[in-house]
Amino acid sequence: MHVLTDVDAGRIRELLDADTFFWLDLLAPSAEDLEHLRGLLGLHSAAIEDTLEWGQLPRLDDYVDHVLLVFFSAREIGGLVEPVEVHVYVSGGWIFTARRCDTQLDGQHGWLEANDIDDEDQVLYHVLDALADGWDPVIDLLDHRVDEVEAAVLNRPQQHHLRDIYRLKQEVTELQRRAGPQRAGFVPAVDTIHRLDGLARGSREWLRDVEAHLDTITSDLRRLSGDLSGLTETFFNANANRLNRLVSLVAVGSMFFLIWTFVTGFFGQNFGYLVDSIDSKRDFVLFEAGALLLPTVILAAVLWWRRRDWW
Repeated sequence: MHVLTDVDAGRIRELLDADTFFWLDLLAPSAEDLEHLRGLLGLHSAAIEDTLEWGQLPRLDDYVDHVLLVFFSAREIGGLVEPVEVHVYVSGGWIFTARRCDTQLDGQHGWLEANDIDDEDQVLYHVLDALADGWDPVIDLLDHRVDEVEAAVLNRPQQHHLRDIYRLKQEVTELQRRAGPQRAGFVPAVDTIHRLDGLARGSREWLRDVEAHLDTITSDLRRLSGDLSGLTETFFNANANRLNRLVSLVAVGSMFFLIWTFVTGFFGQNFGYLVDSIDSKRDFVLFEAGALLLPTVILAAVLWWRRRDWW
């Protein structure tokens, strides 16, 4: 299997003249590279324009003798995840991929060069499956981050946890915007690719394996989206429970202060009995201390007995 990573016009013409299937993988191709390939491979001008602009959604454009498949992988960068756009051109004689960052495709160069593959659709399978594999570590990372936030929320919900949840929701939504349409459009895309003149197919439906992988990806992203929605409700419920406990503590404290205020206010009045009966500092301390201590102990005992009803 011939794998090229730069625009070597002589080598490309040689492979085309020999009708030898090859894969050209370019990282951040320039406008000059794409214009050169337009003449060498006969690429459609509209497809070249899309690859110059980027920012596309998953789709397949059919140009009769070749197609442009906008396919998405994913990656983690700086602790965040993002979709990775790759333009995959396919014809009966070659595959050309254009991308703007490192992907799992880099690991396919040596393996494909070292193995003779007769089925040309199998080569395309290895290219697309490598890109689909890029989703797996991203989904694992999102799972880990969701579990961390969930554990923190259940332990002690704080306001920044809500920001973390919404940030995760945004990341998952951005991935779903690509993964959903990509899965929905892949089956008709495979049918169109299989109709390309000259593309050799083996006995195994290789590209259907990619379809199953895309099913798993979209299912995992739906699960993550549902987990985050449930986690949002968990945050508000846990926060409400925490506030209820705080209110209960404030109410309990208020009950004690109510008793103490009443007793102190009572002894502050100049009732005749108090004036006639309490005529020493010792009597005053004993009467007030007893009046404060007795209801405090009784209230504390009642609250301790009923504590499970409040928190």
